[in-house]
This record gives sequence, structure tokens and C-alpha cells, in this order.
Amino acid sequence: MPEEPKKHITEALGGQFIPPLSHAERKERERVYNLIRGVLTCYNSLIALETDEARKSELEAKRTFYTDEFRRHVGMTDAERADVLRTYPGVLSQLRAELGE
Repeated sequence: MPEEPKKHITEALGGQFIPPLSHAERKERERVYNLIRGVLTCYNSLIALETDEARKSELEAKRTFYTDEFRRHVGMTDAERADVLRTYPGVLSQLRAELGE
């Protein structure tokens, strides 16, 4: 019986081996994570402070969108991450200004 060539454990279990991220990719993903988390934190604070029910509902809808973004941040494409890195700093600044930070 011929010996099978050695496989990476992931391949042996039926998956596909994915090499580790480079330092630059890891930093980019960390920035995306932190930006989305920061935006969510601001929305949570705004919701807690809001007394107008209509405005509160509007803020909760936006928080739902960013919660979904946070949940899928690991699987974002390069273009989606680039969009977050380009647009979220402005969103975060605006929310912080609204909070008076």
C-alpha cells in the first residue's frame, strides 16, 4: 500500500488551507474593526441619551445597519474594507461631535 503524501490538517479534513495574514492586512482589518466598533459605541450612547421616540427609532435603525457591518467585518472584501477606512472616520467624527466629545 503506497503512503499518501502529507497534507495540511485543514486539507486532510476537507477544507482549504488559507495562509496567515500579512502584517499590513492584519493592521487594516484591526482598523476596520475599531472604526465599526467606535461607530456602534457612539450610536449606543446616542440612543441611551435620546428622549424623542421618533429620533430614537431612527438611531436604532442605523445601529442595526452598523451591527450587521460589525458582524461581517471579518469577511469583507478589500473594496468594502477600503470603503470603511475612507468613510467611517468622518461618520465617527460626526457622531462624536453630536455627543459633545
